[in-house]
Amino acid sequence: MINSDQNFRWQKVKNGLLHFAIVNLYIQKNEKGNEIIEDYSGYKYSSDLLDVRHEGFNTWKTGLRNGLEFALSHSSDFWTIRINGFCASHMDTNATILGYTGVLAFIKETDIVISNLQEVENFVFTSRNDGMIDKIPNFNELAFINEA
Repeated sequence: MINSDQNFRWQKVKNGLLHFAIVNLYIQKNEKGNEIIEDYSGYKYSSDLLDVRHEGFNTWKTGLRNGLEFALSHSSDFWTIRINGFCASHMDTNATILGYTGVLAFIKETDIVISNLQEVENFVFTSRNDGMIDKIPNFNELAFINEA
């Protein structure tokens, strides 16, 4: 069961386009090494939004994972992140937006600092441009790749 207290929501309008996602993450410091556990529950947020189960949405899941790996690379501590789910809209969400929402959720929970966060956000806004919507984000290079 998803704990809604672990929801993190990001939405912003840029150039007349809404960028939106909700991620539900459980984040805990550990002593062994960074770990991302994908445990999608398929929790139903609302009738208008998509919620994710174990199968499908692979591009979006890869985008979220890439965002979390990027955030983890900026921490000197080790963390376990359990992805419980995310909620999105086909119109306003893509892999890059989900990844960035994961980055922001991690920052909020851990207080890490990412010095180029504004640059990353500007990169996210380019993800709604023609031809970029279905691309996978590489947050370290601020570039898009074709396949998950």
